Parts: sequence; structure tokens; C-alpha cells
Amino acid sequence: MSNGWRLSVVAVILALGMILSAALVSKLFVRVRHEQAITVKGYAEQDVVADIGKFTCACSVRGVSLQEAHAKLQASRNRVLAYLQQKQFPVANIAAKTIQIAKVVKRDAQGKETNEIEYYDLSQWITITSSNVAAIRDVSTAIAELIKEGIDLSVMPPEFYVSTLPATKLELLAKATCDAYRRAVVLAENSRGRVGALISAQQGVLQITERHSTDTSGCGVYDTATIEKTAKAVVTLEYAIEPIR
Repeated sequence: MSNGWRLSVVAVILALGMILSAALVSKLFVRVRHEQAITVKGYAEQDVVADIGKFTCACSVRGVSLQEAHAKLQASRNRVLAYLQQKQFPVANIAAKTIQIAKVVKRDAQGKETNEIEYYDLSQWITITSSNVAAIRDVSTAIAELIKEGIDLSVMPPEFYVSTLPATKLELLAKATCDAYRRAVVLAENSRGRVGALISAQQGVLQITERHSTDTSGCGVYDTATIEKTAKAVVTLEYAIEPIR
């Protein structure tokens, strides 16, 4: 085989390789051009005010017999209910839960439990639910006055909820989506492109926090301690980016 023939074969192989490489690069370039996209986040928030309040307290008593303890509990519960009605809470807004009973037995000289009952502890939780959130807030602190009357009272922090959250969430998602689109337009225009079709959309969890709070959670935050709150929503959108020709 002559050297000239060998060189011709090598030249053909190199030429084919260059053609294939160019075709692959061109195909890759087209695919990259077609797959250009941008991912942006949109944010929106809105102040909301709780329109439902809930307050829970419990009265507890102790008696050497079940009958004595029950009579004491009934007297304490009736006093609490009367107090709540004096604070303008209708009976329909007040719910008394099931009585909880615990019996404590005596111990012998060695500290072992016996079969003889020493006393009974009875308690009952009372819950008030009302649209008058200010009254719920006020009674949660004022009810401590009953302790001065000798009532053994346990008080839970009041809770405040927003009943219009479903509608608020839709409004926030719309605003957050518009915010994300505006961000995409700014980024695309400064990259010599324009926003194309929406590829994907994902909504984050709704965050309900107290005013001026930066609290967030992957599972969502729902502040129940305050009346005035802020609802926050985040969306993640992916848009195709088209080159400006």
C-alpha cells in the first residue's frame, strides 16, 4: 500500500470525524437552545385579622370521697360559668368537657400502695368559642380573679383563628404568581430573551405569622397567639426563555 493511498484514507477518516462532530455539536446546541428555561420565585403577603377566638380553662378540686369531690367541682364549675356569662358570653358559646377523675390511694409504712383510697382529684375543662376576639383576649387574663375566691383554676393561652383563609390563600397565590412573572420578565430581558410558556408551577405552604415576624417552616406556620396576623405565600415557577431575534 503506497504512502499516498494511506494518506488519502487518513484524510477521509478525519473528514468524516469532523462532519460527525459538527453534527453532534449542532444537535446539542439546538437542544440546549430548546431547553433554555428560567426558574423564579414569587412572594405575596397580606395582613389578616382573626375573627374566631377560643379560650380554655379548667377547675380542679379534691375530696376524701367521690361525692364530696363532685359537689366541690359542681360549685366551682357553676361559679366559672356564671363569671363567663357576666362577661357577655352566651351559654351557646360555652362547652363543659367530660369530668376527669383520678383517685389516689394511701401507702403503707414501706411506701407501698394499699387498697384504701386517700382522696379523689376531679377536674373539668371549659371552652369558650366566640367571634368577639377582643372579649376572648380580655377574659383570658381577667378570669384569674376567681383564684382569689379559692377556685383552683388552670388557664390555657387564648387561640385566635382566621376563618377566611381559603379565599385569602387564592388571592395570595394570584399575587405571588404575578410577582414571579415580573421577576422572570426582568431576568429574561436583561439576558436578551423573552418569557415563553409556563413549564411548571409549584406552590409553597401558607405561612400565618404575627405581624412583622420572619418565622417560617417547611410545614407551614399558623400563629394562634395573636389577633392581627400576616398571611404569606410563595410560588416557584419555571418558564421557557425564547431568544429575541
